[in-house]
Amino acid sequence: MPESEAKTMARTSNSSNRLDKKNLWIAVGIFSLALVVRLLYLYEVSKSPTFLTPIVDSATYDRLARSLAVRNEMEHTFFWQPFFYPFFLSRVYFFSGASIICAKLVQILLGSALCVLVYRLGHDVFDRRTGILAAVITALYGPLIFFESKLLATGWSSIWSVVLILLFLKAGEKKRLWIYFALGICSGLSIITRPTFLPFLAAASVWLLFTLRRASMQWAMIAVRKALVLMGALCILAPVALIRLHVTGHFGLLPESGPINLYVGNNPETSKTMTLRPGSGWKNLTRLPHRHGAKDQHQAEQFFMRRFWNYVATQPLHYLKGLAHKTLQFISSRELPRNTDIYTFRKYSLLFSAMTWKLHGFGFPFGILLPLTLLGFIRYWSRIPLPIVLFLILYPLAVILVFVAARYRAPVIPVMTILAAAGFWGVIETIKMRRWLQAAAMAAIIAAVALLSSLPGPFVMETYNYEAEMYYRLGFIDRRQGRTEEAILNLSEALRLNPRYSAAHKTLGHVLYNQGKPEEAIEHFKKTLEINPELNSVHYYWGTALLDIGKVDQAIEHLSEALYHAEASGKEAWADKIRKKLISTSTIPN
Repeated sequence: MPESEAKTMARTSNSSNRLDKKNLWIAVGIFSLALVVRLLYLYEVSKSPTFLTPIVDSATYDRLARSLAVRNEMEHTFFWQPFFYPFFLSRVYFFSGASIICAKLVQILLGSALCVLVYRLGHDVFDRRTGILAAVITALYGPLIFFESKLLATGWSSIWSVVLILLFLKAGEKKRLWIYFALGICSGLSIITRPTFLPFLAAASVWLLFTLRRASMQWAMIAVRKALVLMGALCILAPVALIRLHVTGHFGLLPESGPINLYVGNNPETSKTMTLRPGSGWKNLTRLPHRHGAKDQHQAEQFFMRRFWNYVATQPLHYLKGLAHKTLQFISSRELPRNTDIYTFRKYSLLFSAMTWKLHGFGFPFGILLPLTLLGFIRYWSRIPLPIVLFLILYPLAVILVFVAARYRAPVIPVMTILAAAGFWGVIETIKMRRWLQAAAMAAIIAAVALLSSLPGPFVMETYNYEAEMYYRLGFIDRRQGRTEEAILNLSEALRLNPRYSAAHKTLGHVLYNQGKPEEAIEHFKKTLEINPELNSVHYYWGTALLDIGKVDQAIEHLSEALYHAEASGKEAWADKIRKKLISTSTIPN
């Protein structure tokens, strides 16, 4: 080899090494920033009442994970939600002694790693400064940090969004064969984390096929690579499907809740179904298929699918109107709640309150991220790889087809930050070049998009008092675990926040009755029925409390009313219990 050529290669190698070291230090800095921010948030929010007491979906994941980690039992309901997250949580619990704090620390470590992945993707698609800014935005993005600290699958979904795009891009460059196997593994994991990845995976797979073919790769080599992707996916999906067959008796990958969620977001009365709360309302909906002859969970899923398709076929215009409405929800600058309203947690963290807030209809940070993303797309559309475009179209579409909530929108945020960072630097370059007319047009776009994304609403899910429900859930848990005083405090707080909370009145009535305070309990049973006359079972508890204070005639009235409704609804076991109570009244003197 000539001496000059050797020197050139040595200089190139040294330059490459310096570049790799620089990227490494940048990655370390980004990870450290993200981790410090998340640790500070976790410390501040540890004061919140649900920090160590998960509720609603988080409580379900916690229960399923504990069952598998501690008792080595996989409940039938393990497959109600997507499989991956409760399984992941169970492994963390297994090695940490079922520590919720440990699980949250693991998740914020993963969230910090996500920021490094965002840097890598931004660097590869645009340049270093874009990657750095995108990673910093992700590191400081309040809603992402919020969901990463919850026992929810949102953090993992956000990771898969970036990992899949990176792997597709590397696979399109004809990289080593292991890339294709890794792509299959991560595709399988993303599907069992959130099935809404499926449309993107299908479209991106077609893109990869054409990309490899355009690169003059022979069909045999393409087949080998596609086979590796398929093998990787099957390594994940096949065991999960077999486990589900063993546990539930049905072979499949999609969660059992899929059909009912599809129906909840697509029916003639979505404003009603979208506001159904965990409890009696949700139970009545889940029992609906069985009232129409469904014998098992599989038939219940078919029932809701038939309801959905019947709605689409008979009311297509209403269905399309609903899709348009949900599209507005997806691009809303505000974070829409689903069982939890993230804005109620601002009081527990100064950091979070600065990173996430809303003013009238405008929500920060999405209200700024969206217009910057649009600017980046308009300015650099020719440089944006098709997998990113496909993801930003198909993943939101998959969410919109079901229903929209902040935690389901979160996985698009890391990808959006890359285009937003590019849009920001585009604005800076325009100002530096003193193209004032173009800069004014950019400012107008930012203002217009921010305004338009803030005008629609408030949407129906924003009208509910989630803070009151949070305290009700805590009180319910306290009551179940025998913490009477704590239950009274939490239920009373729920009623302070929402005096017309019928479930809280009912539960507080139970607690007070068991504490030996029937008169106070009666007041809450009375208010329960005033607010919600459909809670017919309360007549039984009211009647029982009346018996305790010697008001037999009034007690018989309420017990008889409870019996009538129990018999009318076919609840024989409940009716027998009421009959026994009525019979006992014959031995009580008036």
